[in-house]
Amino acid sequence: MATRKDPNHRLAAVMAEASISNKGLAVRVADVARRDGHQISPDHVSVRRWLDGVEPRGETPRYIATALSSKLGRPVHLKEIGFREAPPTGLDSQIGEPAFPSSSNASVDALAALSTADLGDDSAAVRAPWTDTASPGLITGFLFGSSLQTQSGGFTPLTSAPGPADAIRATASHLMDLDFRFGGGHVRRLLLFYFRTEVVPLLERHHPDPTRREIFRAAAEVAELLGWSAYDAGRFGAAQRYYAHGLRLAREAGDELLGGWMLASLSHQANYLGKFDEAVQLARASYSATRGKSGVATVCLALAMEARALANLGDVRGCTTAIHNAELLFERHNPNDDPAWIAFFNAEELAGEAAHCYRDLGRSKEVRIFGEQALDPINTPPRTRAFIGMVNATGALNGGDLDEAVALASEAVDLGVSLQSKRHLRYLTDFDHTLRARYPKDPRTISFSETLARHYPITTPSGD
Repeated sequence: MATRKDPNHRLAAVMAEASISNKGLAVRVADVARRDGHQISPDHVSVRRWLDGVEPRGETPRYIATALSSKLGRPVHLKEIGFREAPPTGLDSQIGEPAFPSSSNASVDALAALSTADLGDDSAAVRAPWTDTASPGLITGFLFGSSLQTQSGGFTPLTSAPGPADAIRATASHLMDLDFRFGGGHVRRLLLFYFRTEVVPLLERHHPDPTRREIFRAAAEVAELLGWSAYDAGRFGAAQRYYAHGLRLAREAGDELLGGWMLASLSHQANYLGKFDEAVQLARASYSATRGKSGVATVCLALAMEARALANLGDVRGCTTAIHNAELLFERHNPNDDPAWIAFFNAEELAGEAAHCYRDLGRSKEVRIFGEQALDPINTPPRTRAFIGMVNATGALNGGDLDEAVALASEAVDLGVSLQSKRHLRYLTDFDHTLRARYPKDPRTISFSETLARHYPITTPSGD
């Protein structure tokens, strides 16, 4: 730790504004870190040290800012609370904020800068947190903003697939499969390198209009995958920016379904970060963009995301209604009517979303039912299997079956070792936290915590 000579009056002022005690801030910081896949254990003494001028190590300053942002309902920057900001780079100004871009050219330039910075890991923007104020602009920008297609008579996705777009889609499909099998950490650099060296140059060239729209559509599919892999790796601000620019490319291509997929992905991320009201609005925007279009899988995904957010808001009726509507609509599902990029969303995926909802509602019986339906013994990829295993483990724990809960969670630990997914790590640490809170001295708890720490040393409690 680096020690300053003077007390941190800026942190004290923001804490006073938030009406938060030392102990209250410590609890919130630990919760934020756990959501990010890290387990730290600050206490009121740690906060006193920060106030006295000790700058915490690692990512803890960012967690403090995020915790205070959540309490105040507005962004809190590191400088405002007396901590050092990461030095800006020239790429940061080119990347900008996660707003809906004014033009497709602006998106291409920003995506070039973002993917370059992401590859080099040398920009504050790629490590930035989620921006709470971005969602309304992204929603209205995609749903109501101008595009080439609206100028020429509305959204009419093309059916032809010129050579460059075909190559992009084939590569993205292969990398998406690897992402599902092994987690975003395995494919991120490969995907970034391909996007920066092959896709961005295509976007920067002049093409006849039909070819241009197809290239933009294919590039938007890769931007969505980049957003998802960044999200899975815990780079929430970078993910938000990939989605923002992907939305612009999708709108320029005239593809409402693809934009709806990105809005649903943004809803998924907002829900994960505890931004439940934002998650509802993003899911409903996705539904508005996709309903009535050919193929129903994307509409069902939007309904599932709304259900996830409503479950976390405690809206039982709204959540169960959204799940029911998705199930009814999915009965009409014909995979041949859907774009290739939504092929992953099958009956098992929908059941998995329902299991997540009932987990968050605390209804263990329904978790068991839908959790079983979510797993195909052959076709469910390892990452999905690991996530559903943890959902089932939490459902069993809430239902009072400690033996089953620990057994399922232990299986998920083994499955997840090779995933390189911060989201999966958070599922594990959340479970461990709950387990230790409820059964602190039980031998099964101690055994699981030791197993988790052995496989993931980063989860071991480590001061402030």
